[in-house]
Amino acid sequence: MKIFISHSSKNKVYGEALVDLLRSVGIKETEITFTSNTAYGIPVGQNIFNWLKSQITDKPFVIYLLSEEYYQSIACLNEMGAAWVIENKHAAIFTPNFNLSSKEFQSGALDPREIGFYINDEERIVSFIDILKEDFEITNSHIIISQSIRKFLSQINILKSSTDSVRKPVSITHSNNTIKEKSEEKQIEKTVSNSSNQVDHYSKFTDLILTGKLKDDELILIQYIAETCRYKLKTGWQEQQEIDTIEAWEDIKEIEHLLSRNYASVIKKFEVRGFLEVSALTASDNVKEFKLRDEISKHLLDLPEDILEKTKQAVDNNSIETVNNFHKDSPKIDDIFGSKWTDGGDVPF
Repeated sequence: MKIFISHSSKNKVYGEALVDLLRSVGIKETEITFTSNTAYGIPVGQNIFNWLKSQITDKPFVIYLLSEEYYQSIACLNEMGAAWVIENKHAAIFTPNFNLSSKEFQSGALDPREIGFYINDEERIVSFIDILKEDFEITNSHIIISQSIRKFLSQINILKSSTDSVRKPVSITHSNNTIKEKSEEKQIEKTVSNSSNQVDHYSKFTDLILTGKLKDDELILIQYIAETCRYKLKTGWQEQQEIDTIEAWEDIKEIEHLLSRNYASVIKKFEVRGFLEVSALTASDNVKEFKLRDEISKHLLDLPEDILEKTKQAVDNNSIETVNNFHKDSPKIDDIFGSKWTDGGDVPF
């Protein structure tokens, strides 16, 4: 199977970033078709339409890189229609500024009710890589995957900033009665060169909490770290030791074992978001320990009240008493359908 990236040539930069991500996690060059790059495009001497037709009829995994420009392209819409008819495996990935309410998207060949995701959605990128493992050989190195995703998201953020600046009105300056208009290319070049790869991890950390982007198990991990001062977290072959410690803490707190059950996935999310960094490796260069980034850990014992309220609420939501009360107060099957059904009567539907 191959991966076919259906895209508008005007979104080439996003497609190239996507290709870099795929290659870095293990997808082979010969498994990618991306027509905006000759290395992954149409072989010399091939008829473009016949070649594209053969690519689609071979049932590749199709990535629809959807944008306003995509729906303005007849060639893109033809690709979408052909791939849709053959019922390929596919993923819909939206460029950052794509409007999901647009008439073109809502009435297009792709079902708008299917779950797609924005290209800068880190959680969905992680899930996307996991889906590709069903059909492609993806590296088993947790470090490589995490580093590749972080690099990809950083690149996408720079591209988004560049695109946003171009969408603004073109600035005109007057000097010695001469009007100098800045070209779009110059604006892009300046924006990219001034963009920094440095991320304010603490601001990102607090923003995700306050906007409700972190789930209960992630918030409970923050509470666990703060209460136990365990800024270093075991993983790899040591992972069970950390899980055992978390279970003991959960028992003391009299809460459900939500964090201990989901520990591996929570750690993975924190690493991809850049909240953790590797602090210890085995002799075989496998990760055995992560630590919370210094710019986050130094604030952890003095978090703002609204942040503390979020983490406390997550713990309270999962207290054994709260969960038991929920189940006790939930309507019983007899209450809903009557005792006749549970006593062996006719099923009421």
